[in-house]
Amino acid sequence: MSTGGSGAARPTFSYSRIQKFDQCPAAYELRYLKHIQPAGISIESYLGNTVHTTLQWLYETVLEGEPVSFDGLLQHYRSAWGQRWSNSTYINSPGWTTDDYFQLGVRMLAGYYRQYIPFDEPVVGTEFDLTFPISTADDLWMRVIMDRIDNYGDGRWAIHDYKTGKNKLTVAKAESDLQMRIYYLAIKKTYQEAERIDVVWHFLRHGEEHRLDDQQWSTKRLIGTLTKKINKIRLAETGGGSFEPREGVLCNWCFYWDHCSAKEGSTHPARRAR
Repeated sequence: MSTGGSGAARPTFSYSRIQKFDQCPAAYELRYLKHIQPAGISIESYLGNTVHTTLQWLYETVLEGEPVSFDGLLQHYRSAWGQRWSNSTYINSPGWTTDDYFQLGVRMLAGYYRQYIPFDEPVVGTEFDLTFPISTADDLWMRVIMDRIDNYGDGRWAIHDYKTGKNKLTVAKAESDLQMRIYYLAIKKTYQEAERIDVVWHFLRHGEEHRLDDQQWSTKRLIGTLTKKINKIRLAETGGGSFEPREGVLCNWCFYWDHCSAKEGSTHPARRAR
């Protein structure tokens, strides 16, 4: 579902764009300024994308009044996995195979299906797309695509975020999670009737839900944080900053090695998935 929005030509920022600059300015430059596509995708990302699209299909089908059996869900997942497959998918984890990751997705979906059937939450959108202003004076805009939004009709809304990775957020990290705080701000800035916002993380590998009900984040403080981060990126883009590579463990999940000065002459450790 797509709603909100602004002019198509307006430059917008997203959590993933800000995160990319924080993680590695060199990768940011390649992706967002030079528009170079990475040479591959990690199988973890491939798995996450396929599980997300399967859950999107689940709720869209239920909203249309059609029941979804687990066999039907699994059939859709299997089809989506095959249709989206790319020979540029890579595996980093020793001992893991493509089928191991596929079966991991089956287990995540099975656990979610058992936990939430009959899926009667008051869903108003999946892959919920909003563009909203951070500061109209500075022409700062953000775009978010949220996994799922519920509206209970009494001023209470809920933001859901699906996590397919192996790590769970601690309570402290959940409180400071920038991605979810941006989602919160998007709803606050777009829907004045949203008096109460619950934020919910679904850690699908663990079959666990973590939620903060009636969350009260300071929108003023968050806008200040985002403005500072975006202005730092803008400064770099206009020539006042640098785009140096930042080496770390995430390099093994980056597929810009052919364009990276820090990895020149190195062989990427990932192997092609079969």
